[in-house]
Amino acid sequence: MTLKDFKIGQTAYAFSYEDIVLLKGLNPKKYTVVKIGRKYLYAVKGEEVDIKAVPDYLLIGFKEPDYIDSFLEENIDYGHKTILFPDMKAAKDYYKKRKLVRHFTSGVKWESCTLDELQEVQRILGVQV
Repeated sequence: MTLKDFKIGQTAYAFSYEDIVLLKGLNPKKYTVVKIGRKYLYAVKGEEVDIKAVPDYLLIGFKEPDYIDSFLEENIDYGHKTILFPDMKAAKDYYKKRKLVRHFTSGVKWESCTLDELQEVQRILGVQV
């Protein structure tokens, strides 16, 4: 996800990163994109906002994270970050991915699988052991 995926005046959807990681569901907060710079995107809470009349102290900065490209993250150094998606489809896709990762890491009882089943999973994933 890059800053170029957003447009000024667009409604974007924000979630607490903690809620996504803990799979608490998708309860979005709507933000309106006010301005886009070289490193940061600035948005304000709410939908259908007059972007020309928004004072700077209400703007929330988002940046491209270094470690993943599925969303933008709030530019803060402490607390739980808010993550921003350009649309609900991108948010739902990321949520489904997190859910599958959690299921594969803790929900599947790999010991109960046969060798043939595990080798088939290995073949599908294309990993070598």
